[in-house]
Amino acid sequence: MPAAERKLRVCVIGTGAAGLCALRHLATEPAVFEFEAFEQTDHIGGTWVYNESIGVDAKNQLPIHSSMYESLRTNLPSVIMNFPDWRKMGNGEKSCISHSEVLSYLEDYTNHFDLRKYITFNTSVETVQPICSVRCTDPATLVTSSVANRRIWKIKIKNVLNRTVVEREFDAVFCCNGHFFEPNVPPIPGIQRFPGIVMHSHDYRKPHPFTGKTILVLGAASSGADIGIELTGYARHVYLSHNNPRLISALPANMTEVMGVTGVEGNRFILKDGTSLFADAFLYCTGYKYSFPFLDETCGITVDDNYVHPLYRHMINVEHPTMCFVGIPLVVVPFPMFHIQVQYFIASLKGNVRLPSKDIMLQDALCKSPLKRRAHRLADNQWEYNDGLARDGGFEPLPPFYKAGYSAWKIQRSRNLMHYKDAKFVIDDDGESVQIIPNDNTAPVMSR
Repeated sequence: MPAAERKLRVCVIGTGAAGLCALRHLATEPAVFEFEAFEQTDHIGGTWVYNESIGVDAKNQLPIHSSMYESLRTNLPSVIMNFPDWRKMGNGEKSCISHSEVLSYLEDYTNHFDLRKYITFNTSVETVQPICSVRCTDPATLVTSSVANRRIWKIKIKNVLNRTVVEREFDAVFCCNGHFFEPNVPPIPGIQRFPGIVMHSHDYRKPHPFTGKTILVLGAASSGADIGIELTGYARHVYLSHNNPRLISALPANMTEVMGVTGVEGNRFILKDGTSLFADAFLYCTGYKYSFPFLDETCGITVDDNYVHPLYRHMINVEHPTMCFVGIPLVVVPFPMFHIQVQYFIASLKGNVRLPSKDIMLQDALCKSPLKRRAHRLADNQWEYNDGLARDGGFEPLPPFYKAGYSAWKIQRSRNLMHYKDAKFVIDDDGESVQIIPNDNTAPVMSR
């Protein structure tokens, strides 16, 4: 094949939901792309694969990737978790489904779009390094005009079973390795001498080891609230420790909100307001760190207090725009966002999206939050973000019910942390508005 007609070689790192989504859309352009995904385990699904073990995976001697616990159900209605082009998840009486049901959905998605043939399993990506420029004037290396004067990526991969290592070259990289696997453990003076159980939610699997104990849960976001409430069915008492505004929902009788922890003396926890309490188990529900251990420093990406820099539109490496990070934004509906991000990056590789100058991209990549760790927190801004990518990329935006459903669900969750997952989620016939019918005879929540 003449060099000018050679397909773009694309590497996809990881086959969780983001990596699968990348494969699905790359596969629609067989005349343009030649691509392969590398998955360090022997299965698709990423964080949705429940593994009762903690620590190191006995099969591949790598750290356990998944943070799923046995009873976990989604904290969003499964109907709005669907990829827009594969709406097969949910529609049951209960909106929030188990991790195994989500994994089954991803397996069906993989099979339906025939993605498994593009995946090399039991293969870890060891290093990613930009090695040379592609110049329009050099016909021996010309790919297409859309990647002219860009980098070629040298990628070292290792078979985790037989330890053989090979190097491959690609024209573009999708980083889809997830960001719920490396625990964020903030330093707490004295915690090393605490005699009780100390655990991060990454290693939480079942509540039974906490039976009869007094537990301090640090963090009241999704995992902290959900795990803390589950533990109240087994523990003597659960303290939910955080510095955010107090929750408006009713809580179990044996759960108390307290301020954040400033130090530990034996079994006594000292709180930010000067009070203290005694506990015999401590659970970090303090989130995760973005981690890209395979990136060579020449990739130009840094992570500072969970601020990944420099990323144009939270996804494209400004220094090397043929590298994309799918799924960086926080407090979002993830699968639909992956669907949008992937299509935008593909459009940029094809030349259908003309990226702005490096100076403009660097300006966009600046942290807009007073706290770096919230640099990628979108929340209600996710809809403008998604619509902007779709508009500029020239493809269909998300249907309106995604935004309406998210807005209504946020109200439902804040009102009823104990039972919000059992509500019924209904998309109205207009395809835009939604109703959430609680299970406690309170008024339905409607949004459009």
